[in-house]
Amino acid sequence: MKHIEDVSFWQQLNPSLEIESTQPFPTPIIFSEERLSEISDIFWREGYLHLPPVFEQGELTSLKQAIIKLTNEGFPPVFIYLYDAPWIVFHRLKNLITHFLGGKTALLPHLWAWHINMDQESAGWPPHVDCVGETRFDDLLMSLSLWVPLTDTTPENGCMHVLPRPFETQYNPSVSDADQIKLQDVRALPAETGSVLGWPQDLWHWSGRSSVLANEPRISLSLEFQNSSFEAMAEPLLDTSKPPSFENRLTLIAQQFGKYTHMVETPEHLKDFISARLKQSDS
Repeated sequence: MKHIEDVSFWQQLNPSLEIESTQPFPTPIIFSEERLSEISDIFWREGYLHLPPVFEQGELTSLKQAIIKLTNEGFPPVFIYLYDAPWIVFHRLKNLITHFLGGKTALLPHLWAWHINMDQESAGWPPHVDCVGETRFDDLLMSLSLWVPLTDTTPENGCMHVLPRPFETQYNPSVSDADQIKLQDVRALPAETGSVLGWPQDLWHWSGRSSVLANEPRISLSLEFQNSSFEAMAEPLLDTSKPPSFENRLTLIAQQFGKYTHMVETPEHLKDFISARLKQSDS
């Protein structure tokens, strides 16, 4: 499938999105000190971010439509990261990210996107933590996962769920398996398009299951960030000031299928491409 490595193929597939544009990215969203303080209070108490929309829906329309197009063409939504648009979304959150991670931040080489259909067979990922081990040290955060919905997410189409920190700390011994989590401790996090959710990487979280009651599919993006003052949690750490090149994006996407084999099945028609890319990156 040589066309997968041809940038013109992807540009023709979604002509409204750019790849390696030379234009500067839009400026980051400004959060007032008062607002950041409110966000921090909830984050450190409950263990997660759950912000109302910070993006205008119009900013995300082309991105959402592109993921739908990818899905219709048989490509997993993670291929959206070949385009500049998802990198721009998280670049716009720079001030929020540095508030929690400090001025020295890096992108972890972990990324994903979801398109969850409107039926009871579809769901996102089951209960998990993004990093096993301590990622918080007093008020210092080592890493942060951010999640942005491109459609309204509800209990009917598979919204996110978390085990809030005040409940988690009551478990003795601490939770090591999802089966230990009491259902009454679970908190659903429905979110409108353009909202921002986030959590330290040791927080238990997961997707609900969709249903025929859903009004639209659940489409969302996720990236992970690290305080680069700490030793790298994964290699290679990526520069937050500019997205990877198109060639590196291809490799990154292929690598995700290796990392998340316990979560997703690799489509048969992409196995040769992924295998070749992984061999190339290991050489």
